[in-house]
Amino acid sequence: MDDQRTRDPHEANIRHLRDTAAARVEGSSLRRVAREIGMSPTGLKKFLLGTAPYSPTLRRLRKWYLQYGGAHPGAIEEEAVGHALAVLTQDLPPGARGTVTDGVLESLARGYDASGREHPRWVHELRTRRSA
Repeated sequence: MDDQRTRDPHEANIRHLRDTAAARVEGSSLRRVAREIGMSPTGLKKFLLGTAPYSPTLRRLRKWYLQYGGAHPGAIEEEAVGHALAVLTQDLPPGARGTVTDGVLESLARGYDASGREHPRWVHELRTRRSA
């Protein structure tokens, strides 16, 4: 993991969303991707140029990522799981989000242990990042 990502996971997540949206726009069009996300083409263009998204826009971007921009088939990546957890806990107060996220990750780890399967890399990475 790079140093910036370790220091500020929120910024790393936004950067990843921005990179994913930019790649999708490159393979499609600004208007089409803006429509998928549920935002204006102008708003998407500003986001791609580095403007920080407002909370409602960030929620839409995370939901869009899970549907359109997530991991390749068969591979679940840390960023996709992080966005999924953010979407699932978005209505909780900030302190509760962390507690619930930790609980979900712990439960997943126990599930893998109980099944005798190795934890996916993202379970370890997210748990490590959460405890840092």
